[in-house]
Amino acid sequence: MLKKVEIKNFALIESALFEPGEHLTVISGETGAGKSLLIDALGSLTGKRANREVVRTGFDYARVEAVFILTPELQKQNLTRFQEMTDDEQLILSREIYADGGSQARINGRLVNNALLREVSEHLIGLHAQHEQQQIFDLKEQRNLLDNYIGDSITDLLNQWQTLLKSRKIMAEQLREYGLNPAERARQLELLQYQITEITDADLKIDEDRKLLERNKILATLSRMKQDLGQARNILSADSEHGAASLIAQTASMLDYSSHFHEKIGQYQERLKQLATEVSELAINLTDVYLELEAEPNEIETINQRLDQIDKLKIKYGDTIEEILQYLSDAEKRLNILKKSEKLFAQCRADLLINEQKMSELAEKIHRLRIEAGKELSEKISLALAKLAMPNVKFSVEVKLLEKSEKGYYGLFGRDQVEFFIQPNIGEPLLPLNKIASGGEVSRILLAIKSILGENEDLAVLIFDEIDSGVSGNTAISVAQMLREIAANKQVLCVSHMAQVAAASDTHYLIEKSIRNQRTSTQLKKLDLSEKISEVARLLSGNPDDQSAVNLAQEMVRQYKQR
Repeated sequence: MLKKVEIKNFALIESALFEPGEHLTVISGETGAGKSLLIDALGSLTGKRANREVVRTGFDYARVEAVFILTPELQKQNLTRFQEMTDDEQLILSREIYADGGSQARINGRLVNNALLREVSEHLIGLHAQHEQQQIFDLKEQRNLLDNYIGDSITDLLNQWQTLLKSRKIMAEQLREYGLNPAERARQLELLQYQITEITDADLKIDEDRKLLERNKILATLSRMKQDLGQARNILSADSEHGAASLIAQTASMLDYSSHFHEKIGQYQERLKQLATEVSELAINLTDVYLELEAEPNEIETINQRLDQIDKLKIKYGDTIEEILQYLSDAEKRLNILKKSEKLFAQCRADLLINEQKMSELAEKIHRLRIEAGKELSEKISLALAKLAMPNVKFSVEVKLLEKSEKGYYGLFGRDQVEFFIQPNIGEPLLPLNKIASGGEVSRILLAIKSILGENEDLAVLIFDEIDSGVSGNTAISVAQMLREIAANKQVLCVSHMAQVAAASDTHYLIEKSIRNQRTSTQLKKLDLSEKISEVARLLSGNPDDQSAVNLAQEMVRQYKQR
């Protein structure tokens, strides 16, 4: 159950603490006081997109934190996920929404992304806002509602269906690949063989194009390089009388006499001899490089032809040699498949037929399950509607098995089209829900559905935002009674403007708007019994001091034995 909610700087709410009761908690207030702000704040904990406009003006962020107590049933149903989040029965969801954009979510203090927050909150909060009155007209939503009523048995079948569907898509793609006519197969075989031969004959080497380009640069400057090397070698060579090595050696010889009488001259003579040797060796090294700079006849032309061949292959098969070789590998695999395609086609077609048979059998099981559950749900909702002052209404869940030509035959959720029908008056035909239901009727139908499905949903709390919209009088009493019935075994929060619903509450909160220090602010106040009677009187007559309204409010509240 939801133990408490703390809200900070959320729109008009500067600070609020909300502690709902165990059963039916009603939130009421004047029009414009911000009754739905509490619902919006709780909605932010379901992972919905955060709108920075909810941050109270003048503050950096809004914060919503909710503390849930996990019942044994909740822990059992969602054991793995909740064990990851907490090691006890308490779970805390929080969300901070920043004025400059973005938000942060936490579960038990641990940062999580919105997807995980949404996944966990789906097991805790059943939020039924006014926009669901439009969602219920959607056939997909109607199918979801029926499947939620059925529960695990259809979930297991749908998981099997989706596995078969995935396999079918893979096999259908393979069948298209294998199922070429003989002429097309021959054409592709010829093309692939030509491509493989063209790439193979080129005998490409990784990085070959880069090395060829570098060699081309060297060849383009070869003549000048050889000229420079030749001149440098001749200047340094010991073979030439005027070469640097010879001249240095001659200089060393000139110091033979003096070196015997002066130590430093002897040292310098030795250094000159070493330099003569080093310069001579350097001249030899330059000669080696000179000899290496030989080019094969027409080498530049040969390299350019090879680069041109590689560029043509790049245009056809890939931007790099690596991509061309990958294309070759893929083409060889494709060629092998085509050579075996007749056999593979036959096998794949047989597998696809088996898959189709399994899907048909499974679709029939799903269909029968939905038909049976649809009848049961129709009866229960019709009975629930009778309690909601719609005694002559007949509600029907129709389940149609789609034909192969119809859209959705290979959909994710079987081959059924589920649609809700309603007969509002005796003697009239059943018509689709969206063709006939008024706003008040839709509110009651939605409540009736939730009263049935709530028994199957392992949720901590059900939240209704003005589910009594469009109803009044005795109908409002019926709505209040049904909310109490749901809340007998489930924690229910309800934003309401109806006195009948407020009177039926086990816990009552009032939302009020006031101006303090030139700022508008919304406060949330838990009402005691006398305050609750006063609020019910206000909802009845608009005047909480009207004694007749107060008397009636007292009587209405007394009708419900508080739990």
